[in-house]
Amino acid sequence: MTRGQVGRRMVPSYLATGGCGIPTRNTVQGLTALYATGVPPGPDHLPGHLRLLSLLDNKRALTVVETAAYLDIPVGASKVLAAQLIDGGQLQAEGPSQAGPGAAVATKELLERVRSGLIALKD
Repeated sequence: MTRGQVGRRMVPSYLATGGCGIPTRNTVQGLTALYATGVPPGPDHLPGHLRLLSLLDNKRALTVVETAAYLDIPVGASKVLAAQLIDGGQLQAEGPSQAGPGAAVATKELLERVRSGLIALKD
């Protein structure tokens, strides 16, 4: 392969997860926000786990999709790593906000005002 060509990954994605291809929980989705808990990783954690934890070590949250992009792994592999770390207590996860029963609903008037504002920005 010549320099600058994009080729196959040197390490297959399934090795980053320890050979596991399915997350241990189905609540981890692409837009799930991940937070480090401060629980140190154990000796059985893989380099992929440690890399994911290092992204979250300064009290910031990232989504599963963002961690996949930073780690240059598929989103599915990032879901598996995140689920394993959640199970071990090193990560907490928070799903995307859903409109609940008491959530405010946008009125037609509000939507028209937003539309007018966007049109004004365009001009």
